[in-house]
Amino acid sequence: MVRSGAFSAQYLLLRGFYAFEDTRTPFRMAVWISSINIALATACHLLLPPRWAVTGMAAAYALSYAIGLLLTALRLRRHTEGLLDGRRICRTYTKPTAAATAAGAAGWLIARSCSQSLTSVSLAPALSLAAGGIAMVLLFLLLARLLRIVELRSLPGLG
Repeated sequence: MVRSGAFSAQYLLLRGFYAFEDTRTPFRMAVWISSINIALATACHLLLPPRWAVTGMAAAYALSYAIGLLLTALRLRRHTEGLLDGRRICRTYTKPTAAATAAGAAGWLIARSCSQSLTSVSLAPALSLAAGGIAMVLLFLLLARLLRIVELRSLPGLG
């Protein structure tokens, strides 16, 4: 979620610069994001065990876009003379991120406990995956409703 959230928000904020016919700033932001990503991915490759290098690189990608989002938001806020509502943007992304994180952790725990208790069944991996996935979806929807995530209303049957 962080990756898609930060990437999507970054992409959306760049449209603000294009609206002002400023194409240099999006280019500069892309250079900064790419530089941060390259540095972090290289560090993951050199410092992490091979088993965790790719996971670290995925985290580096997400982190580079989160940093890029912050830099872009600050720059666009300055460009619009403070008209960019940073609190509202943060709230928009913080709520689903919190719900997804909690749901993902719960789904992982449920899938892990199912896989440990179903060691003799040949379908144990599939059953564990299904149990964890169902738990994640249900918990996310519950938390999204509790957190009053307004985008949830656009889903058929949930609004």
